[in-house]
Amino acid sequence: MIFISVTRLRVHSLLNLLSFFSKNEASVKALLSTEGFLQGKELIDKRLTFWTVTLWKDIEAMKKFRNCDAHRKAMQKLPLWCDEAAYVHWCQEEPEIPDWETVYQKLITEGKITKVKKPSPQQANLSYTPVKWKMIERNLGGNKVYPVG
Repeated sequence: MIFISVTRLRVHSLLNLLSFFSKNEASVKALLSTEGFLQGKELIDKRLTFWTVTLWKDIEAMKKFRNCDAHRKAMQKLPLWCDEAAYVHWCQEEPEIPDWETVYQKLITEGKITKVKKPSPQQANLSYTPVKWKMIERNLGGNKVYPVG
């Protein structure tokens, strides 16, 4: 089984964007070198909304990344940068990245919120808008092969 991790973050101010991008790039660098990371992608949607979907060999591999220094430092700033933040995890047989509609549906039906300092009205009940803008999407490597099972 493939472990899927999805995050959705909305940065509430342009003033936070440079700092957000800097920490995101450090996290991506760590992600790409984490054993057990299979593949992923990021999407910048309208209204400074950032989606990430990653595929992992197992939950332990994802947790290793989640607990790494670069990701921890970004997560410490998240409550200040964002007015919406949520995540969802699930397992699937196929090693393919799910489409954005599937990602969105899983997030709003099974997602968990991440605490932010100034939550939007949509934050408490995951009443986010669907993915609208797919023009800025980045594939996140997947050149290592790990046995799955």
